[in-house]
Amino acid sequence: MHENVIRLLMENAVQELYVTNRGTAATARKVSATLHCEVSTNEKIAFELALAGAYVRKRTACILSTEGLYEALDPVMSSAYTGVAGSFVIVAVQENDEEVTPLGPFSKLPLIVTEKEEELERAVTYGFGLSEEYRIPVIVQAVPAGYDKGRKTAGQKAKTAGNAAMLVKEPGRWAATPKFRFQLHGELNEKIRKIGEAFEAYEDNVVISRGSTGLITDRLSRLDFYDEDASVLRLATVFPLPRKLVQGFVDSMDEVLVVETYPAIELQIPDRSKVKRGFVDTGRGRPQYDEVIAGFSVIRDRLGPASSINMAHGIKRLNPERNILAVTFEDHFFHSGMPAYVNSLYNDSSFILLVMVSEREDDLRRILRSYGVNAVHSIASIDEIARFRDTKEPVVALYRGMI
Repeated sequence: MHENVIRLLMENAVQELYVTNRGTAATARKVSATLHCEVSTNEKIAFELALAGAYVRKRTACILSTEGLYEALDPVMSSAYTGVAGSFVIVAVQENDEEVTPLGPFSKLPLIVTEKEEELERAVTYGFGLSEEYRIPVIVQAVPAGYDKGRKTAGQKAKTAGNAAMLVKEPGRWAATPKFRFQLHGELNEKIRKIGEAFEAYEDNVVISRGSTGLITDRLSRLDFYDEDASVLRLATVFPLPRKLVQGFVDSMDEVLVVETYPAIELQIPDRSKVKRGFVDTGRGRPQYDEVIAGFSVIRDRLGPASSINMAHGIKRLNPERNILAVTFEDHFFHSGMPAYVNSLYNDSSFILLVMVSEREDDLRRILRSYGVNAVHSIASIDEIARFRDTKEPVVALYRGMI
């Protein structure tokens, strides 16, 4: 999927692309030798670099996971106020159950959800135009399952965005104090109002008229188990809501159900008197289990990259006799695991850290050695973890495989 997304960005004359995945960067270099593409150590850095490029009139983009975009929440929230001078589109690829739909209303950044390849093509092109017109970053959520792996994107090449880098001095915008933030908030609200009006005519907002019961959703794929006689409003533009379109649909129905993971759409509907509230179990989602390996309670990266390290440290401090195994990935450790592990060492924690390594085992060993960790072991089988059960010092196990 990423190769086609990069081609799509090239067709839209992107000048700078920032990613956090080395494979995506390698693909970008294969697709284009002229595109400036950087691999950042985490999503916050990638977002800030792309935002900086957009400050100086460049056309920039990020390719992040939906989960990763939440890692960049600090600059995401500020970017809505500062806006951009060029254009900036964030392609958030949904790789797990986590979605960015709540982030639209929360951050006040325009958010378009796509299900199919052609929808993504339209959304990205539209997003750049929207970003340039209203001077605001735009989020586009993509779903890999809806992408044709065998297809190469082919469309008209957009006009080259050849703006020379230039920062127009606006201290009240780029370095806003609270006084100017208040003014920028007013500007942002006006932008959102106008964008909502523009979304009234967005091509992928579709009404299917049938019965007097209405369904509103951001994805038609959510409706597999619903009555075929129901009318449907499929909204690609989750935020800001095209209010006339939505309220007109609601008014024409006897009752309405909003089918979404989070109430991002529902909470924006002006009159919810006909909206039926409740929860539906679609059977989706990842079950969470208490996991044990070789007598160790297993802590995985549930909250974010390398979050298992901080979680393991906290649990170990509260229950020193408990055998804890923190499991993370090599990339996650370099992303945000290093400060977490230094913190656990400084506070004399002694859980076992298992890192699933692939390409950078030697780099990882050098870093751990610089931390003063001598007990670094390569294991061939996960069963070997059992030999560290009675160890009272910090131990790092490196494993080439998946568990």
